[in-house]
Amino acid sequence: MNRILILLLSMLSLASCKTTPSKDYILLTGTISNTTSEKFRLSGQGLRMPIALAEDGSFTCDTIYSGTGRYTFTDGRNTAYLYFETGGTYNLTATINKFKTTAKITGTNPDASNYLLTEYEHNNNLRGVYAEYNSLNETDFSDKQQTIFEANTKYLESFTGLPKEFAEVERKELYYSHYLALIKYESLHRRYTNQPDFKVSDNFMKQFESVDFLDEQAFKRRGSYDDLVKEYFVRKADELAEQEGIDKYLAKLKIFEAIPDDYIKNSLLNSAAKYDIAYTDNIDTYYNTFIAASTSEANNTSFTEKYTALKKLSKGEPSPVFTDYVNNAGGTNSLIDFKGKYVYIDVWATWCGPCLAEVPALKKIEKQYHNKNIEFVSISIDTQDKREAWSKMIADKALGGVQLLADKDWSTDFIVAYKINSIPRFILIDPDGNIVSWNAPRPSNDELITLFNELGI
Repeated sequence: MNRILILLLSMLSLASCKTTPSKDYILLTGTISNTTSEKFRLSGQGLRMPIALAEDGSFTCDTIYSGTGRYTFTDGRNTAYLYFETGGTYNLTATINKFKTTAKITGTNPDASNYLLTEYEHNNNLRGVYAEYNSLNETDFSDKQQTIFEANTKYLESFTGLPKEFAEVERKELYYSHYLALIKYESLHRRYTNQPDFKVSDNFMKQFESVDFLDEQAFKRRGSYDDLVKEYFVRKADELAEQEGIDKYLAKLKIFEAIPDDYIKNSLLNSAAKYDIAYTDNIDTYYNTFIAASTSEANNTSFTEKYTALKKLSKGEPSPVFTDYVNNAGGTNSLIDFKGKYVYIDVWATWCGPCLAEVPALKKIEKQYHNKNIEFVSISIDTQDKREAWSKMIADKALGGVQLLADKDWSTDFIVAYKINSIPRFILIDPDGNIVSWNAPRPSNDELITLFNELGI
């Protein structure tokens, strides 16, 4: 009898020690009010989950197994950055027309998400109007940015329920974003005050002496750090180009090559080469310099393919052609219509600020070379549904030359063939339809007139 009693007591004791197992998944529900969008997407930690909203804007994301970390909830226009923990249950609410200011998370330890949802607006309110902020003189800018940094740090600390690791990462992000704002000040001050020769003092640059620009783990986390590192080394490249009078794009490769961390070096080399080879003075020298600097076989293979394709755009090679592009004046035009004349092509779009900045200089050159053996052709890559806006801008700005609309915007065969991934781009073709320059000087650059004179136009 005693043995039976002891056995029963032991079983009861074991049962009392058992606990309900914790969930190994995340549950997210919510409601997006007044939305016309039926589909959102949740991504992060390797997850890409489509979310269908009910008629009342409600949704449920059940059994998210991708684990603790950062997530993005978006419909492509409205975005919420969130942080979930395994086992947590969360509820997201927002009003679509005021998404950024109304998005809020409740549920299991929501502080991390609510910090992410509000930090951007908090920083913007501290900074004020971006142009005015960057137009401050050096001393006032430094003082204000330090005040912003301290206020942002206090704001982070006001969320007392933040996971330790999350708080540490965000504290570093504030530190790096602070220095990113500082290092971008010189170029942004030039832009907003129209002072192209403005330079910060040596004392201003001393602030960066304590920053580690070779933290590979921070670089891989992205955020502000990789932008800060890029800005820092590009600045060094600009200084080298000015000191030695060399091509600024080659100067980047030389500076990046000297970076002792292979991951950071190869990342910067690859990101720069994707675009810079389209603007450098000599693509052969650029290619050879890149291959000598890079230690990534994958990058070298990819870049060699691009270089080989670009060689087809060398001076004297037959130009890619365009056919039957809509002419704003009526009808259509093809490149062959201009055979017998030089053709200076301006690739632009109505939404492109730098493109529009070239308009006054382009008008001046068109007038100067009127009745000469050259045709000025502007090709817009606006989408077809923007045709009316394109036509209106041509009229409003009294744009001259031949105004054409590409047939498939960025995917237009002519644009793809010329490897155009940023605008404005200017191309010069000779009377026989061969390439003079696939990256000709801009109208605002005096080198264009020099080139025209050399060609006897």
